[in-house]
Amino acid sequence: MPRDTRLLYVENDPVLRSMMTALLTGLDGIKVVASVSDSTEALACREQMDVALLDWALGPNSLNGVQLGHALRERDDNVGIVILSQHYAWDFHGANGRVSMGWSYVEKRADIDTVYLTKVLKATASGLSVVEPAMDQEQAPASVERLGLLSVRQRQIMSLAATGIDANVIAERIGLAAVTVRKELSECYRILVPDPGPGTDLRTAAVVAWIEGRRVTSMDAYDN
Repeated sequence: MPRDTRLLYVENDPVLRSMMTALLTGLDGIKVVASVSDSTEALACREQMDVALLDWALGPNSLNGVQLGHALRERDDNVGIVILSQHYAWDFHGANGRVSMGWSYVEKRADIDTVYLTKVLKATASGLSVVEPAMDQEQAPASVERLGLLSVRQRQIMSLAATGIDANVIAERIGLAAVTVRKELSECYRILVPDPGPGTDLRTAAVVAWIEGRRVTSMDAYDN
């Protein structure tokens, strides 16, 4: 039986932190290892964690959620980071606009879907990135349209690429030559990332575009 996903939660509002901690504690497969108010307490935490759920604004005497996320990743680069905020920015994960795997974004709202939140936390802990398209209305429809340009084979390849395996393993899984898979991946990158910026990691950006498009059309991409 798989172990629960270990979660650090950081929120500076004590009332909200208490309410959310109770909600998070009740999520299936999630274990809250610490619930703290700011970056100082978070960085002092020595509990083993798989993912951190961080409010963006943590008060004037604290790092913000993004800064704290980077500090946690410097300590352990396997920790998934989920930013919780009412305000969206595509480069919330920093790195000069480069997409960073294991970073996700969830809109902070009163009616948050606990099933969806559970899936995002688990997906991020496993190294995937989830950005709610509702927070980026201009990009979400485009990501869905680009998915529609992929062939059935390319969709199969991207679904496997999103799990983090390389072209050789994908080739073994679906019975194709590795060179064929690499060609198909290159075409997927061209379709899913039509205008890459300088320094863009095409594979990572394509996987994020794939996940975003799947998030709009279906929750299947995050089922565990």
